[in-house]
Amino acid sequence: MKRVIRLTESELNDIVERSAKRLVKEHIDMNREIQLAYKEIQQMGKHLSSLGLRLNGTNYEPLYQRLKDALIKLNNELIKELRQGR
Repeated sequence: MKRVIRLTESELNDIVERSAKRLVKEHIDMNREIQLAYKEIQQMGKHLSSLGLRLNGTNYEPLYQRLKDALIKLNNELIKELRQGR
């Protein structure tokens, strides 16, 4: 049989406050994740250059160019975000 527990308003507020604090504590550090993503993009640079040289003049060059442009745009947006977060 289920028990019914009666709580006062202050007890309920305490439970909600503790739960909220626990959620904030366990929340992913998004600024750290953005920093790590930025570092990974930087490491991709040498591979991207090599890929571009290999695909130069092929039917795949336009696809490579779109990939490069998207990666540059992402890199620039991450830089903006990191500068605002500091």
